[in-house]
Parts: sequence; C-alpha cells; structure tokens
Amino acid sequence: MSERKYDINDDEIRVIAPESNDNPLPQKVGAGKGRLILFSSLGLLILGGLIWLIILFNSSEESSPIPTPHSSEIIYPQAAESSSGSTETDAFCSVIDTTLNNIQLKIFIPRNATPSLEIGKDVPGDSSIILAAMAADVRGDNGEIAGAYVLKGNLISKGESKAGFCSIINGEITIGVAEATPMLEQALETEGYFFRQYPLVVGGQLVENKPKGRALRKALAEYEGKICIIASLDRLTFHDFAQVLVELGVKNAIYLLGGDSPVIYVDKFEKRHIWGNLRPSQYEYINYIVWK
Repeated sequence: MSERKYDINDDEIRVIAPESNDNPLPQKVGAGKGRLILFSSLGLLILGGLIWLIILFNSSEESSPIPTPHSSEIIYPQAAESSSGSTETDAFCSVIDTTLNNIQLKIFIPRNATPSLEIGKDVPGDSSIILAAMAADVRGDNGEIAGAYVLKGNLISKGESKAGFCSIINGEITIGVAEATPMLEQALETEGYFFRQYPLVVGGQLVENKPKGRALRKALAEYEGKICIIASLDRLTFHDFAQVLVELGVKNAIYLLGGDSPVIYVDKFEKRHIWGNLRPSQYEYINYIVWK
C-alpha cells in the first residue's frame, strides 16, 4: 500500500467524506469487505443446512406408517362350545344359588323344556333329560306309589294320600291343594300326568304339615311366574322350609323327595350334572318329574 496519504492501490476502496474530528481521514475497508463476505457465506451454508434437514425430516415422516389410535373396545373370551358346536342349546336348566335368613337355597329352573312324569330305575340314565327329581313317595310296605298317580293318562296308583297335588295337562303344570280335584280327571282324559305330595305353600301362604323332623328339603314351586325346583342346603323342618319359601316369594309349592335324593340337570353348554346322591333303587315304582 502507498505511503502517500491520497494514493490508493487497486485492491483498496477509499471513502471520501468531509474531514472532521469524527472522520479525520479517508478509511480503508478492504478487510471489512472480506469479513462481510465470510459471514454471508457462513449464513448461507447454515440456512441451506437447515432447509436440507427440514426436507429430510418431512420425507421421513411421509414414509413412516401412521400410528393406529388405541382402541378402548374390550374383547371378551368366547363361551365354550358344546359337543354339537353350538354355544347354547334350546333347552337347558339354569341354577341360582341364594341365601335367605342364613338358609342356603338352590333354585333349578328348566328353560324351553316340556314336563312329564316317568317311572323306573333307568330314568336317571336318559340322556334327553334336562331336569329331573324324585316326585311321589313310594310305600315301604309294598313298593307302590303313595296316593293317586297318573302316567300319560293311565291310573298307576290310587288311594288317599297327601292333599297337595301336581297335574301336567298339555305340557302345563298346575300346583295346588285339594282333597278332590278335577285335575285328576283331566289328566286321565288328556293323556296327562298327576301325583300327590305334601303341600307347602298355597297362594303365598304357609301350609302346616305333621312331620316335624329336620332334613334336607326339596319343593316343586311356582316362583316368579316359573315352575322350578327349590332345594335347601340346610336341614329344616317342614314348617321352616315352607316359611323360607313364602319369604322368598313362592306362590305355590308342594314337597318333593328330600334328603340327598338327586337332582339331575343339564346346563346351557350341554354339560350334565347330578346334585345329590344317585344310588340304585330297590323300588320298581321309583318315579320322577322330568323336563325334556
């Protein structure tokens, strides 16, 4: 660079301005121009890098799969299928366990099944049964059924017995109390069924009976508009059993064979159950109320 005050070289720029105290001499700006170019280049490089990163990020987002929203739906396991491949059968027995006044009860309710009476030792082995329990008493002296008994319109037994009765006419069960009832004649005339047992509840009212001992009890009952079998899991007198049936809301009920006599039923998955003790009987006229 020239030592003379007013000479300039080819690579220099001189700013001409009035001389003053703040600007006493023309200034050389060659070095400042280099720095400006350097900073501008760095800025362009940084900006370009940022733009490239943004483009790369967007392209990677577009190629990624869209995440699936979390589903709140609960998938329940399917019910076990029966041997026939159906999850439910048309006819089955539902069972309800309940407790009333510390007395345990089991309620067997036949569904879509037709009631009838059957006699014989082989009845429990019938695979078509949906629900079955022993019905009329069998006399210990001669092995015959106690009281009037009609099987498909045929009079199997007659004589005085308990006042409670069950008639099955055209597949409909009637439970009642009467020394003499036209339901017996109707059963004979329509190929129906009829038997007698101890009465327990009539019209929602308790009926007293002479036997006073305690035992496991069973009843054929009209409960919530359905005919069902109700069994106690506690040893009760006739009075206590009838009382708990009344408190349960039973409208009508007669006794069925109690103790550990069996209740045979099939659930909605076609599984067969025997509740109680199924033992061989010595009586030819052992009989059951059954639903098929």
